[in-house]
Amino acid sequence: MRIAILFITTCLFVSVPSGIEAQIADDFSDGDFTQNPVWTGDAANFIVNAAGELQLNAPDAGVSALFVQGNIPDSVIWDLCFRLEFAPSATNLLRIFLLADQPDPALANGYLLEAGENGSLDALKLFRQDAGARTLLATGQPGLVAGDPTDIHLRIKRTVAGEWQLEAASGSGALQLQFTVPDATYGGGSDRYFGFQCVYTATRKDKFYFDDISIQPDVPDLQAPLLLSAEALNANTVQAPFNESLDSLSAIDPAHYQIDNGIGMPVSVLLLPDRRTVNLNLLSPLSSGNYQLQTLAVQDMVGNESGVQTIDFQFVNITTAEEFDILINEIMADPTPSVGLPDAEWVELYNRSGKTLDLAGLRFQDATGSPVSLPSQLLPPDTYVVLTATANAAALQAATGAPVLGIAISTTALNNGGDVLTLSDASGNVIDRVAYDVAWHTDPDKDDGGWSLERVAPGIPCLGAANWRSCNTLPGGTPGAQNSVFDDVADTEAPQLIAAYPESPVSLLLYFSEGLDKALAQDPSVFRIDPPLNIATAQATADDRSIVRLTLSNPLQASVLYAVSAVPPLSDCAGNPVSAQDTTFVGIPEKPEPQDIVVNEMMFNPDVGDARYVEFYNRSNKIFRWSEFFIANFSGGADVETITATRLFLPGQYDV
Repeated sequence: MRIAILFITTCLFVSVPSGIEAQIADDFSDGDFTQNPVWTGDAANFIVNAAGELQLNAPDAGVSALFVQGNIPDSVIWDLCFRLEFAPSATNLLRIFLLADQPDPALANGYLLEAGENGSLDALKLFRQDAGARTLLATGQPGLVAGDPTDIHLRIKRTVAGEWQLEAASGSGALQLQFTVPDATYGGGSDRYFGFQCVYTATRKDKFYFDDISIQPDVPDLQAPLLLSAEALNANTVQAPFNESLDSLSAIDPAHYQIDNGIGMPVSVLLLPDRRTVNLNLLSPLSSGNYQLQTLAVQDMVGNESGVQTIDFQFVNITTAEEFDILINEIMADPTPSVGLPDAEWVELYNRSGKTLDLAGLRFQDATGSPVSLPSQLLPPDTYVVLTATANAAALQAATGAPVLGIAISTTALNNGGDVLTLSDASGNVIDRVAYDVAWHTDPDKDDGGWSLERVAPGIPCLGAANWRSCNTLPGGTPGAQNSVFDDVADTEAPQLIAAYPESPVSLLLYFSEGLDKALAQDPSVFRIDPPLNIATAQATADDRSIVRLTLSNPLQASVLYAVSAVPPLSDCAGNPVSAQDTTFVGIPEKPEPQDIVVNEMMFNPDVGDARYVEFYNRSNKIFRWSEFFIANFSGGADVETITATRLFLPGQYDV
């Protein structure tokens, strides 16, 4: 801030007039109001505080005034700020003498603004004062000066003809027109006074503040309004501010505005209360991209008309994430020992959609933790963001060029052996879910820490474990970048029904080669059982959409082999329908008799790199459950292993 008194010297050829007229300007940055310019009155009751503001500092309740003399012309603009650290009232109020013929508030002739009255609708009021008698000329917006505190920026204009205009802003808001009113009773001059009168109780004796006072001639406006910028508030509204107040009829004429790329004229235009800004309401919504706004023949308040003006702006359509728009794309569950990256757990998200998405409102959680809300973060198409514990965010950010979001999770939230990670919206709708397992590592040297699991093909979001591999490049992961094992292959293959398994006589689990369309998988009519059994409900399991649970109205019968099939329109996540001939078999498991199952083939001495195996053959007409069997080798001692496979061994079937 700077103190200034502006001197205007009028010259005509070599003649210099005898008077030097000083305009008034003071921001109190010199810490002194007794000189340059000189304020007089109850000076002992005012100070310039450490913030560079003029402040009332009276000893007790009372009335204090301070005036400054200078040139206040007939065509003039007052600009100033005041703050009252209380809600004004009839006993604690402020009078601002804009134009007075003497520095005595009781006797002066001129004009003043008043802030303070009883109630909660306090407004700025303009009075003319005639030898102490006041006449109300105009009243501003009710409630503008009723706040606690009241912090106001004022701009008052008066023309030579005596037309008054008051604009005011509360706090950091934009100036808004309060009123216009004519009165030319008292004119300006070089010996006029400006000042403040504070009326206060003892508790308000130091609660009046003033700053940035400027009283300058109103130079005639000969410039057309200038278009400053354009901003898309949403797909149907563009806001355009100008550098000065606009003529209301000119400003709201849609014919004065054009937007390229097929948008055309707005259907309507709204002039905002600051009178400088217009909102263009569009008939055709904007799409994400670059646009140019053109304005023509827009007039200001005195009729200056602009020519053609253009300005560029951009619109990004931010939409809501739907299922598989954002994928859990890479998982560092076990960062120790590090092979190059910071020793921190993290999860990478990837926007595979063609939309710009905001993470605000989405939630992340593991199998046992509570959902954690994500902060606002725009995610354009084909971009990445990394989630990690807040404590690890800075270190991880230094290791990647993509945004890293520190969120309120434990630094050890991800289980090394496996976990279920879910990204959902605020309503609980799943965007993506991955039930990873350490066994997904495709390199046995990388499953003991330091290496991430990477999704191979984002285009096949439901493929499951087959779509994940160990990162194959140093420093052990690719946070915020394309995965090292990336393949842009699209899903064109139909899902296959691999097996059926009875949880109970009235509940079947169907296993598919990949995840299914969730809505279709819940339709019982896309499944068949023969001999016929009625299917009461169908439901894709929560953690794995490649598994469907069928609930039967009637139980499976013993010693009956049922054919189970899936039929179109059942499809995978990419919309590929199942084959109409996709069938497997299921039944109630029975107990085996000797020789029902025989060892049919074995490989006990394979080539280097190959595996040993034993092949079994079900030579009976019975159905068996593999989880009820053990495999044993008694050579050199008992070695008994449980067979953990959750599947059936059907009649005539071979299993290895």
